[in-house]
Amino acid sequence: MIDKREIERIAELARLQLDAEEAAGLARDCGRILEHFAKIRELDADGSGSPGAPEGAAPLREDRVDGVPLARGPEEMAPAWRDGYYVLPRLPAMDGGEPGIDDVKERDGG
Repeated sequence: MIDKREIERIAELARLQLDAEEAAGLARDCGRILEHFAKIRELDADGSGSPGAPEGAAPLREDRVDGVPLARGPEEMAPAWRDGYYVLPRLPAMDGGEPGIDDVKERDGG
């Protein structure tokens, strides 16, 4: 349990100025938070079925791919695509040249 004195000590370490009412309020709030953590620790989370998981760990979800495939692949929507990656324009700050002109020419067949 965190009491008002502990809050005042922490406030001093953090160089915070709290009046007595603020310190008491923070002690009360911190106490409530710690009570919630205590309740969480009491929850029954046995039977995780996860190899190597610590005792009481929550079960892991099954890995699976869900969803509908895209109607068009990303390479069809990309302004430029090479070797499975998007090709983006260069930033002028990176090479001092015009941004991405080589990539745009290559994409457009020029």
